[in-house]
Amino acid sequence: MNIDYFKKSWIKFYKRGFMMGFFVLTFILTVDQFLQTPLFFSKITDIKVFMFIISTIFFAAVFCGLLAVIFLSLIMIATKK
Repeated sequence: MNIDYFKKSWIKFYKRGFMMGFFVLTFILTVDQFLQTPLFFSKITDIKVFMFIISTIFFAAVFCGLLAVIFLSLIMIATKK
């Protein structure tokens, strides 16, 4: 197993997964607000709904970052030095 690669790259993989999840979900939210009937998120009508949607996006982005770190660990197991 390639432990040095994991030590060097886990922050980069986490940031990449977090940012991609955040930007994709924010884009989906933006498009969804212009639709007559939203597909993924509720229409933002008050601050309660807005805070719920923002927290959902944040926690989903954290989950995407963790998935990226899991993927890195799979790469680490697959590559042998």
